[in-house]
Amino acid sequence: MCMRPRIGVTSRFREAIQSHSIHRGYVEQVARAGGLPVVIPCLAEELCEPYLSAVDGLLLTGGEDIDPAHCTGTTAQPGYPYQPGRDRFEIRLARSALDRGLPTLGICRGAQILHTVTGNPLISHVPDVNQGLVAHRTSLTEPSRHCVTPVAGSKIADAYGEQPLKVTSYHHQGLGEPEQAPGGIGWRVTARSDDSLAEAIEREGPAWTVGVLWHPELPADPGDIEPDPLIAAFVSAVSAAAAP
Repeated sequence: MCMRPRIGVTSRFREAIQSHSIHRGYVEQVARAGGLPVVIPCLAEELCEPYLSAVDGLLLTGGEDIDPAHCTGTTAQPGYPYQPGRDRFEIRLARSALDRGLPTLGICRGAQILHTVTGNPLISHVPDVNQGLVAHRTSLTEPSRHCVTPVAGSKIADAYGEQPLKVTSYHHQGLGEPEQAPGGIGWRVTARSDDSLAEAIEREGPAWTVGVLWHPELPADPGDIEPDPLIAAFVSAVSAAAAP
């Protein structure tokens, strides 16, 4: 039997119930795609390296806004919670994963973490910049469905095809346009929504690193047992990178 690649999946800490938790979609989609999900609790930063040494790939999950103290382009938004401990832990985790060239998929907040650790700006509140042209969520508690258009030749297009596709979206922070720092990690925008905002980024170079603002772990049809194509492509890339 072939060994399943080990995919580290980040979790969040819910203060109200004193619990480390994760939405079932993340781990179930990874398992359906042939990976072995390994949940990473949000703990002390010095545990980042041991966790990364124990996995073959990293999935950075969604969640709270990133504190403006850790990123450029944003200001504190009234009514939105922050988790400074999770920010510090995941920023360290993502930075180390990028340095190692570990295959990485960032979903929603996870994409914003990848963007942030490489010195790129975020958008504080999407409705302030897109004039409501596209609803990136319905309300504080309800996701939305909207179209994104993949860029030809991208990993997003390889997974889904080049035609516009409908995605499940639940964010109000966005990705500012990538800024190439000399000698730093470069990003390519590989999908945009109909308001021209970046919806997906891919790392330039050979390392498989992708961030998307939508939620591929939440299929439109809850009864669908097939893995999302992007998560399947990610697990396949992890498997190939881990092969002897």
